Amino acid sequence: MRKLSDKEIRANILEVSNLMYQKGMVNAFEGNVSYNNEGRIYITPSQVCKGYLESEMIVVTDMSGNILEAKDGYVPSSELKMHLECYRIRDEIKAVIHSHSPYATAYAIANKPITSKAYPEMIVVFREIPLVKYGRPSSEEIYAGFEKVIKDGFEVFLIANHGIISVGDDVFDAYFKNEAVENTARVLTITELIGGEKALPEKERKALHLMHEKHFKKY
Repeated sequence: MRKLSDKEIRANILEVSNLMYQKGMVNAFEGNVSYNNEGRIYITPSQVCKGYLESEMIVVTDMSGNILEAKDGYVPSSELKMHLECYRIRDEIKAVIHSHSPYATAYAIANKPITSKAYPEMIVVFREIPLVKYGRPSSEEIYAGFEKVIKDGFEVFLIANHGIISVGDDVFDAYFKNEAVENTARVLTITELIGGEKALPEKERKALHLMHEKHFKKY
């Protein structure tokens, strides 16, 4: 993969942050986006609306969370620790996105993983969206369950009572996964409202799981 310049990294983070805000995946104070550039972690600042970020507001830290670059008055997202944990667990991960998209977050608050026996695209692309245990926001507890799900190959997962995390090769890859899960959660919620899903035969579900293993599992 081509190495991105500082300007490109900041521009990409701004673009994704704006998409998240415009699509209602975060409110004015929620969510965070980061990119790992060979140990230099570019991350959105704390308490700044994702739809109104400017390039110079993005903070750069090292893998220990020490600030390397920051415009006066800006500090890294309060959720920096969980971004760093994702990068620590898998070197291949280059971007992390945390959102509070409404339908997926509703599953998290209900402490329910997102699963389906009837939605082929969901099964093939994600298999399932697991739930990790609750941890207080901004604390070390919040990422206590990350290692198992990431090492099990999941690229998107829910944090109980909190929100959704996605990881990827770049910020767009991580964003698209986050958006896709939100759409899946919306479809499944509507399905429940109109009577519930009609499960595919077990043989077909097994075939779809094999497709997932062959085409989509990376880490």
